[in-house]
Amino acid sequence: MEYMCVKEREEVRTGPAYIFLFIFLSCVSVFTVFLNLLVIISISHFKQLHTPTNLLILSLAVADLLVGLIVMPVNIMQLIDSCWYLGKMACTVSFVVSFMSISGSLCSLVLIAVDRYIAVTDPLLYSMKITVCKTVLLIIIGWSFVLLYILIYLYSNDHLLSSEIFTTCYGECVIYVKYSWVLVDLVVFFLAVPLKVHQRF
Repeated sequence: MEYMCVKEREEVRTGPAYIFLFIFLSCVSVFTVFLNLLVIISISHFKQLHTPTNLLILSLAVADLLVGLIVMPVNIMQLIDSCWYLGKMACTVSFVVSFMSISGSLCSLVLIAVDRYIAVTDPLLYSMKITVCKTVLLIIIGWSFVLLYILIYLYSNDHLLSSEIFTTCYGECVIYVKYSWVLVDLVVFFLAVPLKVHQRF
């Protein structure tokens, strides 16, 4: 049996502070979309900008565009009203897009850092080591890894199908995580990956 979620302190959520925060975050979201669209159009349109570094910036702009277009509006909506009215599947899709955009942004930042590191430490061989084709391949691998990770995450925590999603009440959008997955996540991202990067450089 499902119960309706209680709107906690609804009068506070419609107070002046929340209205100001809503307007401010909405403006930030609009500017985020506009500026990242400008970057995407500029790099995509002008062929002379199709350099390895700019392609990584393009990947970062796409990820940040998703943040401003989907992630921020959803979170702004939940700031005003804590209840979720769009259903279980929309909740899962929202989580997937949020995770992909944020993880894709971090992945792009890591690739940009590695790109700049090679450019500084080995400038003479930079053009041979870092090519447009290699950069595109790394971007595809990075985004594919993020997508694969989120699918495994949802499958492991029983959130891949709407029928498997557990909610304590109607209007709730919460992704539950198993303790075993937390341990796997901890080992992979905070121990294995840093050690591998340390050995590489």
